[in-house]
Amino acid sequence: MFGIGIYMFVADFNSTSIVTGWRFNPFEQTISWQTPVFGAVVSLIIGISIKIDRPSLPKMDIQGKRAFIFDKIADFLKENDFKKRGNHFFKRNGEIGYCVNIQNDKWNNTNQIRFTLNVGIFTDAFWLECKDFKNTGIIPIFPKEYDCAIRERIGDLLPVKEDKWYCITSGTDVMKLWSEIECDLTEYILPFIARYNTESDVIPNQCIYRKGGKQ
Repeated sequence: MFGIGIYMFVADFNSTSIVTGWRFNPFEQTISWQTPVFGAVVSLIIGISIKIDRPSLPKMDIQGKRAFIFDKIADFLKENDFKKRGNHFFKRNGEIGYCVNIQNDKWNNTNQIRFTLNVGIFTDAFWLECKDFKNTGIIPIFPKEYDCAIRERIGDLLPVKEDKWYCITSGTDVMKLWSEIECDLTEYILPFIARYNTESDVIPNQCIYRKGGKQ
């Protein structure tokens, strides 16, 4: 654009054209060398402003990237009314509850950190029937994913059913990784949770425990 303006200035060139906005209402517009030059300057100013306003992330090691991603997950779930304890998140909805858990890979090391997301549907009735081994009659205030009647991993909720682990290395783009996780939370985990609103929605076909231990 700037080059066009320079060419028009050097060639002392103006172009005039008829532009028809409506069938019976044409209008004349004259373009001089100042027009493309002005447009180029405005575009340059906008581009510089966007670059200045864009927040830059500090340089992070693997543990720093892990903390950044985990904080992003926690903030996302908190915005959806989940409470947090460590890597466990819980949200109560009347007689049922929803659990989300960040599970670290036991083989994590200084060069690579892997983790996945687990989600569960908790019900008071299931706990009392299947998990209250000591017959206390006390329902936990903050159940964990492993206390749930229905338990799924993020890979089970995806269109292609296969185990999925997120990976952090020294070369990981944390914003790209977070974008992927946010998509999985938004498009798969939250809709899965939304299917269960009452205890009658929960069929605990995975109930492999009874009072006193495993069946």
